[in-house]
Amino acid sequence: MSIKTFWYLTPADGDFPWSPDGLHPVDIGRYIRLAKTIDDGGFEGALVATWPNDPFVSASFAASHTTRMKFLVAIYAQMIPARLLADKALTFDAFSGGRLLINSVNGRENILTKYSMDVPHDERYEQGEAYWADFRKFYAEGSHSNFPNTPLSLNAVQDQGVPLWGAGDSEAGLRNSGRVLNSYLTMLRETSFIESKFGEARTAGAVEGRAFEDFGALSGVIVRASHDEAIERFRSLFEVAGIDQITDVLDKAVRRRTGGKQDLSTFTARDAQRQGWVETILAGKLPEPDDLYLGDGIHAGITAWSPLDIFATGSSAVYYVGTPDEITSSVAELKARTGLTSLILAGWPLIDEAEHVAEHLIPRFDALD
Repeated sequence: MSIKTFWYLTPADGDFPWSPDGLHPVDIGRYIRLAKTIDDGGFEGALVATWPNDPFVSASFAASHTTRMKFLVAIYAQMIPARLLADKALTFDAFSGGRLLINSVNGRENILTKYSMDVPHDERYEQGEAYWADFRKFYAEGSHSNFPNTPLSLNAVQDQGVPLWGAGDSEAGLRNSGRVLNSYLTMLRETSFIESKFGEARTAGAVEGRAFEDFGALSGVIVRASHDEAIERFRSLFEVAGIDQITDVLDKAVRRRTGGKQDLSTFTARDAQRQGWVETILAGKLPEPDDLYLGDGIHAGITAWSPLDIFATGSSAVYYVGTPDEITSSVAELKARTGLTSLILAGWPLIDEAEHVAEHLIPRFDALD
């Protein structure tokens, strides 16, 4: 079975959007060009994530300019009524030809508080289970006109309903995944971690008498014709940001995670490799690409959603870096060992890197047995 390759569809774009002056302003023209690049490039679709823009509105706009790509739209359970979300999904599918997927997001406190959704972590999963059951019921029922004189209806386009994708690392999250999700996602890390995480998800599904349709992982990617060229591009992720910016971001991250009890200078990482990154940065130097290599073809880097992962938890910022054959070999090994079926990839600037992936990786991923 080939690998389904998704890209990242967001207005958070730029050559180096985490660096000073590296983030482009919102530009609808560039956003549509990105969607068309994904659509024309052979990608299965794109993750439309929860940046300041509304992901459903953004996906709907992009869908009107594309013909085949699917839209994996991040949705917080209970942020809007389940029936209203079903109406939105029915409309999207009717107008797009059934190209909607939903990424069920349990939520981050800073976002949920903004919408007065202050619910304890495990309870959010419990409420989400009921929410998605209602959503599926309302989607299957269809949406019918409020005006009897004109009996127009929107009926479900996807016979099995809108597939729900999502993650869940905690005990409550895994239990919810087994009960609710069609496809299981995680942030890419070393293969042993993915083996363990997918295994836990399979067990959670089996307890509920269910099996996942897809297993996916989110990763950065830099693919070039030569290994040296790819490594130099990877190095530039740090060089353009600069040591001052990286130090400041990581210091703030440590203070945030420890409630102000620690800063970068007093922080101790979970392992020697990550501690080495911290000590190098505190010495005013940037880690070398070799020092950032985690094994299994991936490097620790910087992404639009996460700084260098000195914590070894949460949102990882790893990259596949190398030639088409090198990256394909790593992905093939990951697939063989874990049962991976999908990759959500990202690289900046998003249009340029999507073109590299479309040319050099998708044909190879499509050919994997």
